[in-house]
Amino acid sequence: MLSAPSQVLVRNAEQFATGRWLLVNPQDAQVFRELGNKQLFGYHQYFDIYQHACQISQSEHHYFGAEHPCEQKFDGIVIYMPKAKEQAQMLIANLVHCLLPGGQLLLVGDNKGGVKAAPKLMAAYAEHCNKLDSARHCALYGAIPDKPAKAFTLSQWLKKTSLSVANQQLTISFLPGVFSQGELDPATRLLLEQIDHVPTGQVLDFGCGAGVIGCYLGKLNPQAKVLMSDVSALALYCAEHSAKDNGINAQVVASHGLAAIQGPFAAVYTNPPFHTGLQTDYQVSEDFIRRIPAMMSAKAPLYLVANSFLKYPPLLEQSLGKVEWLADTPKFRVYRCIK
Repeated sequence: MLSAPSQVLVRNAEQFATGRWLLVNPQDAQVFRELGNKQLFGYHQYFDIYQHACQISQSEHHYFGAEHPCEQKFDGIVIYMPKAKEQAQMLIANLVHCLLPGGQLLLVGDNKGGVKAAPKLMAAYAEHCNKLDSARHCALYGAIPDKPAKAFTLSQWLKKTSLSVANQQLTISFLPGVFSQGELDPATRLLLEQIDHVPTGQVLDFGCGAGVIGCYLGKLNPQAKVLMSDVSALALYCAEHSAKDNGINAQVVASHGLAAIQGPFAAVYTNPPFHTGLQTDYQVSEDFIRRIPAMMSAKAPLYLVANSFLKYPPLLEQSLGKVEWLADTPKFRVYRCIK
């Protein structure tokens, strides 16, 4: 089913019927089929939509990464408004260099998701930014950049932060749009405070974000083979930098759930995601709980932290048996299961 922003684009299909157009972080892959333009390209920072888009349209038309190559040029670019406005600023700063002279830069999104800030976001690049359409509680804004733009490098947006947790000092890299940007979220801190031993062997940081958990594991046991996975290209970029800065020997893998991950694991650690964009989505975490036992060695522990209201214990019991509560606060719980 098409997302509401994609439905707005389909309403304006004639806008994208000719020329080279780039859709940036579409919330669904079906929009490439619905719009029909053979010169329609996709830039994806989320691996699940990237994989789906490659399946239903020409795979060579789709790119997955933390930044888009500036040498590729388009007649028009549509950015789906991200949850974080600073991520939108970063995308615009990158993609304004991917437009042909006179090319159009459009922003589409939910009215409650920040798209109304489009004129301010575009102000540094275009004299005028106009609302082109409004429907499905969404809006479509457009501008033709006509102001000089500073050269773009992703490293300029990367911020490094020193974190202290359970007697370990970590240097963590963050980009706009990456979970818990610039700080250690309390759930992850609570999880790490329960870990005093990391087995030698392959260990998994599932939904790694900027790499806090994986780097902590590597600090506790430098002999462990840390694998960090995430669906976000921005998170993976940060995790790679975090691992390097902390001297951690880590493998960083793009994966939707566990699809691209290979075990067996001597231990698994996670603060699993339960949001997709602005929407609550438990599917990835529930699938993870069901499938992870097959990737764990005998007697391997699973450590999981979650909001207290999430009903994970019955799923954990069904998959792994007995569930221990290592920590319980008004907001979060840390669970441990032994395969």
